[in-house]
Amino acid sequence: MTTNDIDIINIGDKIEIYKKDSDKKESMSSQVLDMLESGEFIVSCPMKKYKYVFIGDNEIVTVSIYIENRGRYEFDALVLERYIGKIYRIKLKKISEVRRIQLRDFFRFEISIPVNEVLTVMENGEKKEIVEHCKTKDISGGGLRLLTNYKHNIGDVIKCEFVINGRLISAMAKVVRLKSIDSFGYKYSSAVQFTEINENDRDAIIKYIFSKQSELRRKGLI
Repeated sequence: MTTNDIDIINIGDKIEIYKKDSDKKESMSSQVLDMLESGEFIVSCPMKKYKYVFIGDNEIVTVSIYIENRGRYEFDALVLERYIGKIYRIKLKKISEVRRIQLRDFFRFEISIPVNEVLTVMENGEKKEIVEHCKTKDISGGGLRLLTNYKHNIGDVIKCEFVINGRLISAMAKVVRLKSIDSFGYKYSSAVQFTEINENDRDAIIKYIFSKQSELRRKGLI
């Protein structure tokens, strides 16, 4: 990799992989296992819905990664070799420049949608899941603003589950802002940023927002 690409991926990073020759942009989860020379690296076998997805030799894929405080980046890679054993691994070689995905351009749309928020906490030395039924104040392709009664800390990692046009969205997110409110039975407004989300789910959110905007325009409300 070039000097500017060295810190894009590192051993242990969770990544998403997309097949370049597929008509549908469906993401598969993977993890970087080792970094080699000349832009080569080893990843775990991609998985989709907890099932392995096998990729052929010489196939070109897109590797996507979210870097905290920097945003989402992607690049193309060539499948060089596959290793079948206790851990199914794939050797990839970066073959394109790194592209930055502009998340800041996501438009926030004010709407109330029920959300199940799941947070893992330590209680008496044991992990415990807290599930809160909350609502959105607004949504975007990059995150949500939630109305909650649980007082989060900045940096808390939560799982958000909600339905968009009949599609169940499940995404990991990080709390980036929190403020006290007194509105509609809720004590706090927390802004959360998606850290792990299927790109098809993100597209579904964006399409939903566009359709709602068009609907409001037809009614002359915006």
